[in-house]
Amino acid sequence: MVAPDAAALAAHCQPAIAPSATVDASLDNLISNETGPGWIGGDSTYSTALPDGQETFVFSDTLTGTATPSGAATLTGFIHNSELVGSLSGRTTDIGGTERAPQTLIPDTTDSGDQWQGAATDVENGSQLVFVNEFAPVSGSQYERFTGHSGIAVMSIGSNGVPTFGSVTPVPTDATTQWGNALMQSGAYTYIYGADVNAAINDFYGMKVARVALGDSLDTSAWQYWNGTQWVSGEGNAVADQTVTVVTGVTAQQDGTGYEAVSIPGWPGGDTSVDLAYSCSPTGPWTAPTPVYTIPQITQYPDEIAYIATFHPELSSQGSLIVSYDVSSTDRLSALEQNVHQYQPQFLQLSVGA
Repeated sequence: MVAPDAAALAAHCQPAIAPSATVDASLDNLISNETGPGWIGGDSTYSTALPDGQETFVFSDTLTGTATPSGAATLTGFIHNSELVGSLSGRTTDIGGTERAPQTLIPDTTDSGDQWQGAATDVENGSQLVFVNEFAPVSGSQYERFTGHSGIAVMSIGSNGVPTFGSVTPVPTDATTQWGNALMQSGAYTYIYGADVNAAINDFYGMKVARVALGDSLDTSAWQYWNGTQWVSGEGNAVADQTVTVVTGVTAQQDGTGYEAVSIPGWPGGDTSVDLAYSCSPTGPWTAPTPVYTIPQITQYPDEIAYIATFHPELSSQGSLIVSYDVSSTDRLSALEQNVHQYQPQFLQLSVGA
């Protein structure tokens, strides 16, 4: 349990007026207007600005093909990670293979049956970095099993501005910690958050935190880990902070009073609200997650789930913070072919700084 004085400290950095959330119709329309051929649906939806000013959205599982404005889709592929790259008025599908024979953008060469699922992304030293965690299929289940392998995919950015896969740098981890669920640059450091989850027994232990000097993320030997008291070397010394929910986005508050984290309760299928929590430190303790938005797609579509809410600071402005969340159907591809909008990210504007 969090000591009362620690909980009070976290509450001290909570805004006096709770943020309000409204739908960002322009970003929603930007995604829903992706009718192919190419990317027409996906999840995870992390993003970053590229050096040439273009925006890139990074996805895990991805649908490719064509779609009508109503959402009816003709699928050409189901791949395990991809990107959309370009301006907010026009984007290019970034995948492996071709539009007719699509392949995963970040391949897993260690085991043909496993796949890298994408997570947080940023740009360092001219390359795009995408945090990835390896999953293996589970017979008879729509969910995959985390294999205990995390990494950072290094993407080179060519003259056309489209990232190209180069290599994966392994990240030290244990059998249950998935690194890169959230990423934040603050002060002189990049902070990397890892969910400590044992999906086999449906148990979430909390969030671990690592930090590294800005620009040095690929030097994993230089990573330091929060052990509950101080920063130390060695991933085995990292201690999971009890965040109640899987945090998938962290950012510094615009008024400088502390930090905020976003999550969706429930594991692994998600729940009905987007929640915020606050802390005076990147390492916590965090306030209890508080709902800020009720997700309408849960009742709009049958068998719909919501998950992986995250921040998009590079798309935000003073007084407003952009948040996305993912939706999908437990009825799998048959439902998504009828309406691919059920598998496209949704965007919100949070009023902040009050």
